[in-house]
Amino acid sequence: MMKTCLVHDDFVQEGGAENLFAAIASIWPNAPIYTSLVDWNKLPESISRDRIISSFIQKISFSAKFHKLLLPLYPFAFESFNLDGFDLVISSTTRFAKSAITKPQTAHICYANNIPRFIWDLEMQKNYLPKLLAKIFVSYFSWLQKWDKAASSRVDFYIANSQNVQRRIKDNYGVTSQIIYPFADLDFYTVPKVHNWQLKSKNYFLIVTRLVRWKKVELAIDALAKSNSSLIIAGDGPDKKRLESIAKNGKVSVQFEGRVEKEKLKVLYQNARALIVTQEEDFGISMVEAQACGIPVIAYGKGGQKEIVLEAKTGLFFENQSAQSLKDAIKYFSGLKWSKAACRKNALRFSKDNFISNLRALVKKHAAKTIGV
Repeated sequence: MMKTCLVHDDFVQEGGAENLFAAIASIWPNAPIYTSLVDWNKLPESISRDRIISSFIQKISFSAKFHKLLLPLYPFAFESFNLDGFDLVISSTTRFAKSAITKPQTAHICYANNIPRFIWDLEMQKNYLPKLLAKIFVSYFSWLQKWDKAASSRVDFYIANSQNVQRRIKDNYGVTSQIIYPFADLDFYTVPKVHNWQLKSKNYFLIVTRLVRWKKVELAIDALAKSNSSLIIAGDGPDKKRLESIAKNGKVSVQFEGRVEKEKLKVLYQNARALIVTQEEDFGISMVEAQACGIPVIAYGKGGQKEIVLEAKTGLFFENQSAQSLKDAIKYFSGLKWSKAACRKNALRFSKDNFISNLRALVKKHAAKTIGV
């Protein structure tokens, strides 16, 4: 039997990557989990604390709170782990977990939610750190890009979460990968038997996202100006104050819900006219959740949304990342009829059972090639 360990970037926030990793951890329940840093309040409940082995960063005071400022330490954190005793290493990453060092006879398989875009994308760099720190880190980012390219070769086989990420792995690392899509909680996010009519009467469109500038949430605020619809925004982040200022001066009713609990989010999905996505997503789990609730999606026509939404069947795309382009799409959307059943059926492609069975089979196949078992 192969001795296996898991490696994950960190546990300092609660999100799709953490939920997905919890599913990976359930497939290999006895495997220890190596990670750079843990905020114990953010660790998924299904993962036992006893499984966690954190790096030296964990010992730094207030490291979980100021984790971004510790950016220069993360490459060394993953390289510091001794994984010599394992036959199989499975890393889950958007940043640095893939850089763990293994012996030649060890199979290292990486599930990539993304590559670290703040290294490879100049626009993302500007949003990752405060402006002053970003300027200070210019030369470091240049070194980090070279290091990340070198570290990427430590992986024997990549699994990408979407075509979008698959392309980035190929373009930046020069290697091929195979796609296994993430999953949504399809047993929880369902078409309602009875609507919340008080909420539904608001005639609202919904946005579910972290509020950062590059996601261009203001496009929806501008596009809905002078319409008979309202906008509800579920999510929090550093761009919230700017967006609130835009909404205050705008001509549409905007309700900022902040970060909402899962039960409330389901109700928001179920009673919305549609989910609006203004940014390019790598995958975009909110689009699956919305469709699982029978709600169509209006999305910027670039990135992972092209793999999740069926044009004119479960949603529409707007081609230019502008308020006018979105406004035109909303107008066209309003003249069409949408099938809750079609939306739900499309979402069923992204089930947890499919994810687990596909991942288990692919890991077994490629581990056997490397280890020879």
